[in-house]
Amino acid sequence: MLTAFLVGLVLSFVGSMPIAGPIAVIVVSKGLDDQPRAGLFVAIGAAIAESLYAGLAFLGLTAMLERYPLLLPVSRLFGCAILAALGVYFLARPSTSEKQAAASPTKSPRATALESAILGLSVTAVNPTLVVTWTAAVSAAHGARLLRVHELDAFPFAGGVATGIVSWFAVFLSLLGRFRKRLGGGAIDRAIRAMGIVLIVLGVGFGVRTVWLWIGAR
Repeated sequence: MLTAFLVGLVLSFVGSMPIAGPIAVIVVSKGLDDQPRAGLFVAIGAAIAESLYAGLAFLGLTAMLERYPLLLPVSRLFGCAILAALGVYFLARPSTSEKQAAASPTKSPRATALESAILGLSVTAVNPTLVVTWTAAVSAAHGARLLRVHELDAFPFAGGVATGIVSWFAVFLSLLGRFRKRLGGGAIDRAIRAMGIVLIVLGVGFGVRTVWLWIGAR
């Protein structure tokens, strides 16, 4: 069981490194906006959802997607809408100087953490194709004899996946915090707005692709 935990941790830690997915973009935006705690809770929310999918993949429950084929396009379109909405928010957010001038009361840390965790959880939860991704990873690990075929190992494996995701983003946010200190407010604002454009492009692009594939499959 310890081996299953470590395999899940390593796979998720390495797999989270590419700054290409929506969660990575959101975490980067939070870090640049001097909200590392919020960024970490986004990662925690995402880790909870993805570890669940990893556990399901370990148990071989990819048949769920075959049984409910409509689940994929609907969930993908919902996720695309979330990404596009976040992109619009990042584009429309006040600049650093405007936020400092406004000096409005901030939300409590607990409320901000909860909202961030729900954001990460929802963005990841609406992507059931992660079951397929983790099925491939589990199959490769089985083929390399790193994992044994035992149902109870699904739990430490899922725990390792969650730990690996959170660990990587904690390290990344720490490094991003050091880098942020070298940037001026204007550069940070431009970077966050660029992240907003990336999210909109991802949302619209994935949405168009989902509709195209769904029409083509009918």
